[in-house]
Amino acid sequence: MPRLAKTIIPRIKNSIRNKGVLRTAWSAMLGPYRLLRNYRLTRRNYGDVTPHEFDVRHGVETTKRVHLSDLEIESPNWAYAEGYWPTPPEVFEEALSGLNIAFEDYTFIDLGSGKGRVLLLASDYPFRQILGVEFSKELQQISEENIARYQSAMQKCRDVQSVCMDFTSFEFPSGPLFVFLYNPSSQAITYQLAKNLAEAVKAQPRPLWVLYVTPMYDVFTSGEPMRLRQVKAGAHYALYNNFGDVKEG
Repeated sequence: MPRLAKTIIPRIKNSIRNKGVLRTAWSAMLGPYRLLRNYRLTRRNYGDVTPHEFDVRHGVETTKRVHLSDLEIESPNWAYAEGYWPTPPEVFEEALSGLNIAFEDYTFIDLGSGKGRVLLLASDYPFRQILGVEFSKELQQISEENIARYQSAMQKCRDVQSVCMDFTSFEFPSGPLFVFLYNPSSQAITYQLAKNLAEAVKAQPRPLWVLYVTPMYDVFTSGEPMRLRQVKAGAHYALYNNFGDVKEG
């Protein structure tokens, strides 16, 4: 069972400081339900697991799932987040394989980057820079270790960094952006992320791609500038940009 007592009390105190008593009480009512539901869905994946081929090949550890309640997180948005689930490499590679874009012009950003698997996958493409944003310090430290250990003859970008912060407070860098997310949070938080991204592109018009794996919420097409470019059959991922048309596969 996840160590609930380790994380819930500090999070409640932090939430009271940031949100006040009433909003904290509402979150507290929903919190146990969310945590237990998530735990039931994922408990079979805890404990010792066989390392994924990706980890064995590259000398890293990105396979083992981590339940949300086993992480100490300062952000009051912890109650709306999901635990750590690694992105299947084949999904990421399929999504990028058909894109005819100048990767070297883009900064790649993984929002909710966990242990850094997607950062490492992205580094095999010639992106200008690769950034991971993760609000769990424990996961972010693991991602830094993985970045340092990563071994790949295919690696084309070595400017790979990971920062620890809530991605709703992240300021997007200048220049073309390629943004990745793997269903990291609730609809409200994901909507806030989409709003922040739209405002950043409106303030500085530039090319933008969004790769949303396991898309749960249609928040990126609720307004300009984003349009759906491609959707993978079975809803494995959706691909958006601010200059394309829809393709279904």
